Amino acid sequence: MDLSQYPALLDPSCPWGALREWGGLPNVKWCEETLCAVVAEPANTWSNLAFIVGAAALWRFNRHETSRTLRFWSQASVWVGLTSLAYHATVSFVTQVLDFFGMYFYFVLLVLLNLVRLRRLRKEKLFVTLWPAIAALTAFTVAVAKLGLPVQGIIAVLLLLALGTEALASRREPSRHGWFFAALAVIAAAATCSALDASRRWCDPHSHWLQGHAVWHCLSALSLVLTLFHYRQFRAQYV
Repeated sequence: MDLSQYPALLDPSCPWGALREWGGLPNVKWCEETLCAVVAEPANTWSNLAFIVGAAALWRFNRHETSRTLRFWSQASVWVGLTSLAYHATVSFVTQVLDFFGMYFYFVLLVLLNLVRLRRLRKEKLFVTLWPAIAALTAFTVAVAKLGLPVQGIIAVLLLLALGTEALASRREPSRHGWFFAALAVIAAAATCSALDASRRWCDPHSHWLQGHAVWHCLSALSLVLTLFHYRQFRAQYV
């Protein structure tokens, strides 16, 4: 990414300058104007607190839950929120990779949960598989970015895998899909807002209160919470 797209960062004394110099800039420039400040993109940064609020709500809902898998939802929400917050506060490639690391906590979890339902993965192996999968995908993200390819496509592939495995698992066993379709509708709206931001169809660079990508964060946090209610019906199949 050309530094000319970040005119405020031309000043070498800007916060996080050493991090950007060492690892480079992200491969995508969101609409919000990047500031020469500790929090470089306020709207895109603080909107990630929605994931922390979601994690708190999940923790309260799950406080008597005995299933380690269902309790993990809160941890996943925290990871997604904090890593994305760090990325948008610093606007660097290093923290962009960290952002993907956080997102993998959620998307890989969905795929693995569906594989357990399909009896392609033993429930006792879920967390043993989760951590290496997240690490491998994070390393793959760096490799893809260095080749100049769009790393955002990895999330799209994982989402398709989650949907595909959900469809296969639903054919295998009867299940209710009200919460699932609600989560899907919310994430579709979130993706639309983010796409409008990236394409500049919805773009006011000087607004540090409302941005399409910030709305993506808030709606994604809601979608994450909704998916828990879908997977609760399969709790007997998980550790």
